[in-house]
Amino acid sequence: MGQRRIGPDDARLLQAFLDGAGDALRSFRYFAKRTPEVLHQHACTWLWMEGEEPVAYGHLDREDGVVWLGIAVQERHWGRGFGAHMMRLLLDSARGMGITALKLAVDADNHTAIRLYERYGLVQAGTGEGILFLTCDLTPKREAVMSSLAFAGMAPEAMIAEADREFMALEFSSGMPFHPDMTELFRTAPMRRFAHNYFPAPADPFVLNLGSADDGIRDRSIAHCVQGMELSHAVGAPFFSVHAGFCVDPRPSELGRRLEQVARIDRALHWARFTEAVRQVLARTRDLPTGLLIENNVLAPVNRYADGTNPLLCVDQEEQLRLLADVRDARLGLLLDTAHLKVSARTLGFDPVAAATALLPAVRCVHHSDNGGEVDDNQGFGADYWFLPLMDRSGHAVHVLETRKTPPSELRRMERLLFPERDRPSR
Repeated sequence: MGQRRIGPDDARLLQAFLDGAGDALRSFRYFAKRTPEVLHQHACTWLWMEGEEPVAYGHLDREDGVVWLGIAVQERHWGRGFGAHMMRLLLDSARGMGITALKLAVDADNHTAIRLYERYGLVQAGTGEGILFLTCDLTPKREAVMSSLAFAGMAPEAMIAEADREFMALEFSSGMPFHPDMTELFRTAPMRRFAHNYFPAPADPFVLNLGSADDGIRDRSIAHCVQGMELSHAVGAPFFSVHAGFCVDPRPSELGRRLEQVARIDRALHWARFTEAVRQVLARTRDLPTGLLIENNVLAPVNRYADGTNPLLCVDQEEQLRLLADVRDARLGLLLDTAHLKVSARTLGFDPVAAATALLPAVRCVHHSDNGGEVDDNQGFGADYWFLPLMDRSGHAVHVLETRKTPPSELRRMERLLFPERDRPSR
């Protein structure tokens, strides 16, 4: 028993659900004048399966700038909790795709359904002819998530305990060494939490590179991201995030430093392998609602070749937007690292504010730190931080403070700069 994502090619399964829906079709009239082809326009469509039998249906349907939630349970399965399962799945799917508002229409006399919707946070927002409209606000909390980098050098158990005392949400990130119990520590941590990039670190180190020309490295990278997606889903995180690929395969000791240069880079080859790897991660996690975010790489001057060659992918806005256009999956979004963008903009000579502005509609998470423009060294920031004027345009995103070895008081100071009037902290 469990969830199954469907598309227009699954018309047989959809019809099996409708054929067995019984009295549910009296209130769920969506397919009365629609064919399965309408699934093409859906943000997502789900069936809840009991064995091989579809017992519940749900969709998120984009129409004229509004995302409509639709849900139905076969009559003979009413009262078994399938409606609640589907509601949670649809809300998780919306968060995984960066959707921040939903709307729903229900017969005004369907009090059982209305109670279910209100239990999951929908609020009444008007009426029509015998119809009640409800809406749901999924905008992320106005609070910063703290990167594990801020607690660098601490044992993971101590980091979790301190973050818990300080009522901080956590991003478990790269830089945390292998720990045999890390996955379980992440699963059982008491705060809101996210998994990022090379987390959890494997016992056998490697450089995660979805664009690698080496099949072994690329396959390990894909498997790691699939694990990250599954782990993120297990703790209710809306996404897993990972760095964009490279056109070279650096050694672990080179990360954050000057990369060894190679004689020739076939950028088209690495781009094709990178985009196909992203597709594979999404395909292998098709039945999860979890999103996948790709973080912009940082091109420091020391890593730009003398002839101008850039060995990294998704450094500028053009490639980041091209990635979304090439892969075309609603679960795929962007993680914008402001410090990476600042250094890359200095190296390549573009305007970071203009680039960030162009990217923000597709950005679902922002990493915040600062630097002098030459090296990504994860410094803190003050009131002159270049991204602050863009915060009003990024309320739809999760915001992470990614500064190195930072005491809680300093993290809170920077959080207040990002959110001058923020929500109360939540566990």
